[in-house]
Amino acid sequence: MDQIFANHKHWIRIVEKFGGRHYAEDIVQEAYIKVLKLNKEINEAYFYFTLRSLTMQLHKHNVVKVEITSEIEYELVDEEYEDFTFEKIKPYIDLINTWPEYDKLLYLCWVRQNISIRKLSREIGISFDSVYHTITNCKKRIKLWQDQEKTTARP
Repeated sequence: MDQIFANHKHWIRIVEKFGGRHYAEDIVQEAYIKVLKLNKEINEAYFYFTLRSLTMQLHKHNVVKVEITSEIEYELVDEEYEDFTFEKIKPYIDLINTWPEYDKLLYLCWVRQNISIRKLSREIGISFDSVYHTITNCKKRIKLWQDQEKTTARP
């Protein structure tokens, strides 16, 4: 047990790495109390897991949850899509149709499914790096095209 107490600064740094920066000293002290109540000799690995458990409990209690009611969702959807017409997206579809087949299919799959890139890469069996770089490049193409459209549309 004395070896555990001797590494006090080490334990504080570990808790800080877990994300408990502001409460590191308190968490370590709480772990000491918890271990002393066991009334038996413990090793460093057990103490490490005790620190991790206490830090995760702290994170769990500090989570801020926001609830969105159906009325708010409905209002957001109405305001966001009231001007949505096919004529407005047709130029984008025409642009996307000029891309290579792989880029086009991957980008449209990502847009239509509305899921994270990581989840998409798992579902289709393509590496995360490939999916990420392809979608990033596609978004850059669209942005570049939008910028060019703005400059050519000016009188």
